[in-house]
Amino acid sequence: MTLSESEFTEQEYPGIDETVDTDDAPILVETGVDEPAVEESAARRWGWLEAAFLTVMVIALGLRLFELSGRAMHYDEAIHLHYGWKLANSAGAFLGWPWIFGTDYFHSAWMHGPFQIEMTALIFTIFGDTDFTSRLGYALFGTALVGLPYFLRDHIGRQGALIAAVMLALSPALLYFSRFGRNDIIMMFWAVALFTLMWRYLDGGRRLNLYLASALLALMFATKETAYLLVAIFGFIVFLAALPEFLAWLRREGPFPREGTPVALFLLLTTITLPQWSAAIGLFQGLLGLTLANPDPLTGNNVANVGGADGMTGAPAWQGAALVLPVFSAPWVMHVAAAVLAAAVLLWLLSRGPLSPERVAGIVGAPVVFAFAVVWLLFRPYSSVEPASGVLQAADWMISMAALVVATVFLFWSRLSLYKGLLLAIVPALVAVLYSLLFTPVLNVQGIVDGVLPSSMSIGTVGQGIPANYVVAVLMVAGTFAISGAVGVWWLGRGWLICAGIFYLIWSALYTTLFTNFAGLFTGIWQGMGYWVAQQDVARGNQPWYYYFVGLSVYELLPFLFGIAAIIYYFRRRDVLGLALALWAMLSLAAYTVATEKMPWLLVNITTPFILLSAKYLGELYSRTNWRTILERGGGVMAASLLGLVPLVVVSAVYLFLQFIDPAKAFGLEHWLLLVTTVAAAFVASFIFRLSGSRVAAPVAGLGLAVLLLAFGTWGSLRAAYTYDDSNVEVMVYAQGSAEVKETYNNLETNVYPLSEGQEAIKADYDVWYPLQWYVRNHVGDGRFAFHCFEAKEGDNSGCIVLNGSLQEDGSYTFGNPAGLLVKDGHVGSDNDVLQQYRKEGPFKELLWFPETYRRPDENRQEEAMHTQLAKDFGFFRDSVASRESWADVMDYVIFRKVDAPWYSSQFYAYLP
Repeated sequence: MTLSESEFTEQEYPGIDETVDTDDAPILVETGVDEPAVEESAARRWGWLEAAFLTVMVIALGLRLFELSGRAMHYDEAIHLHYGWKLANSAGAFLGWPWIFGTDYFHSAWMHGPFQIEMTALIFTIFGDTDFTSRLGYALFGTALVGLPYFLRDHIGRQGALIAAVMLALSPALLYFSRFGRNDIIMMFWAVALFTLMWRYLDGGRRLNLYLASALLALMFATKETAYLLVAIFGFIVFLAALPEFLAWLRREGPFPREGTPVALFLLLTTITLPQWSAAIGLFQGLLGLTLANPDPLTGNNVANVGGADGMTGAPAWQGAALVLPVFSAPWVMHVAAAVLAAAVLLWLLSRGPLSPERVAGIVGAPVVFAFAVVWLLFRPYSSVEPASGVLQAADWMISMAALVVATVFLFWSRLSLYKGLLLAIVPALVAVLYSLLFTPVLNVQGIVDGVLPSSMSIGTVGQGIPANYVVAVLMVAGTFAISGAVGVWWLGRGWLICAGIFYLIWSALYTTLFTNFAGLFTGIWQGMGYWVAQQDVARGNQPWYYYFVGLSVYELLPFLFGIAAIIYYFRRRDVLGLALALWAMLSLAAYTVATEKMPWLLVNITTPFILLSAKYLGELYSRTNWRTILERGGGVMAASLLGLVPLVVVSAVYLFLQFIDPAKAFGLEHWLLLVTTVAAAFVASFIFRLSGSRVAAPVAGLGLAVLLLAFGTWGSLRAAYTYDDSNVEVMVYAQGSAEVKETYNNLETNVYPLSEGQEAIKADYDVWYPLQWYVRNHVGDGRFAFHCFEAKEGDNSGCIVLNGSLQEDGSYTFGNPAGLLVKDGHVGSDNDVLQQYRKEGPFKELLWFPETYRRPDENRQEEAMHTQLAKDFGFFRDSVASRESWADVMDYVIFRKVDAPWYSSQFYAYLP
């Protein structure tokens, strides 16, 4: 049966407002949002969607767990795993707390947040430390991410949610980095979960979603500093959505919108996280003449510690003008006068209303007892008698805590409003603390530094002096806490206090290793951002601005191309959720493009929103076609033709293009025949498209192309994820441990260990520490493997091993009689003497980098201004587009992973008996 265009009329396919939404009939919508009643019914029972999601998640789990230990450890993986292993194998603190692991870990911003270290340590404690368990947590998070679109099904449609799950499961970037010991896949789980909670909150307005969002924000900030970018992007999106409500309130056209609105989400994101942004002032430290975020030593601008060691990157520098405490050691008369003044203020407040026991308790009793509690804890009079006495220290804490309980009871008894109660509790306590610091010798600066700052911080000999850098930092943190608390309580009252309590309980527990290392509070609240502010001048990776466009075009063509189409579509349709996803995708791509540090694992942060965006769009393409009606009217052949012809034409065109651009391949008769066939197929597809009408044909053709790109991406996923022998040169590889590192370790296990009597530990170059450290962790612990400093010739460091001339008259070596040596290639030098006792093997590849053939040959970005870079880059692109050889190289790599340049790698030699 032939269908004419008139049979697919506007009347039969009436547009975006009419739906056919039952279990027996497909959906015909452009919004992709199913009828609420149907969704509610589907949520109560197990249906096709739940079965499909379960199937996809099982497949995703299998893909992530299959041969999870097959790939050699990456440099960064080995760092994270090393510290997770140390934490798991260390002892606890008081009575063994925290029990699930030890305390041998402190947060350091260069390793990002503490969550992944503590997660890995917990897994090691439960399941043991193996290559498989070291990546298990990341694989589980990657699998859980696949299931999250199910909770967005009411918003992106059931088809869109399922398509998103499939794309998340098979994405090359997400699959690869779900089997990889870095925290980006964890961050994407938190990000998608937070986005889902935000949209569900707008849909239902349940405060529980705010509480859950607060927990997710804490976990995000404790996982990785990309949380700042995500919060900024989400904050900008909800700010745009909230802008009409804000303007209406400012024009006094309505009350302030508090819950269930974009305003509520904006206030949650800004107030809860505001203190985390305190170190952003480091961006302006040059204007202030301060060092609030110490530059990285690589920049040459680092301010050293007092002892001469490099200062903590991203932390305020302990130098410069200092505030000496106490500012004035006041006599007892001044203290009495201050107490009288405070009492007078409280009595004046009391006089402004009726005199009752409740008001006395709230306006006088609560402030006095709160101030007493904090001042007692500040002075700790019992502990000062005998600092080493745990009993006396506990007594001080118990008295202070008891006073806080009494003050809280007074506040509840007074029945004051929450806002007034907090002011009467916090303001007198802060004034008492400030007065004590400025006018009494209560503060021991050295003690505070030892207790709050990391052990690597050295302070000067200024006694009680606190550098202005730290004074400004403390004031910034205190000020942001005060602003966030004031706005938050005014906005949501007790609800905000619960949100803040959830956030800071989780955040502080993770940053202090479950309250065993309080220096983590400083590194988390300040250095977390300060470190990455300082890193922008370093530009780690030194990649060109178009780096992520390369990654997307190689691995993520499906979400990238259909994401671009979706952006145009949703901007034209003004679909709110579509616009939100479009902004998330575009702003992520822009932010990571502008950021100076560019790494392949950050591609996960860009790909994820593009997947959600393109999946929503593809779901709507599917929903716009009433498949049952098409089949009933005899259009099945045409639909099948479009689904098959479009991919066929694309594949044939790509093949012919490859033949054309490769000068080594002749364009023969069979190619001309294929060209004619392809043109004919294109005409047939165009005829069917015209005959069926664009409303029917366009979605079907688009879905056919999407299936082709999904298949292509899946093949790229499998190729990247399950090739362990260094044979595929992948763009996603940066400082990846070579398979030869693992092979070398296995060789040592087979042919060297156990050591014979008289043999010393194998000695390895410090420069091969990571990732080798992970494999030899147990041998280092029992003395069978040791890392040393090697150099090619005698230098200033007499402790380094020099192979040249190290053979002694008695046949021994200056560095002993090790069972073997592993030496970085740059440290070998002349090894003739060593070869008398050892056989030399190698060189072996240690770390691998993609050869970066996408760069222009003459680039020197450190010395080039941005406008110069752009001019040269676009000239390079123009020349490449005009070059058949360039096209051949690009197509060969994208399709076949063929590249002329070998791995760029660091190398080492093994000297074995």
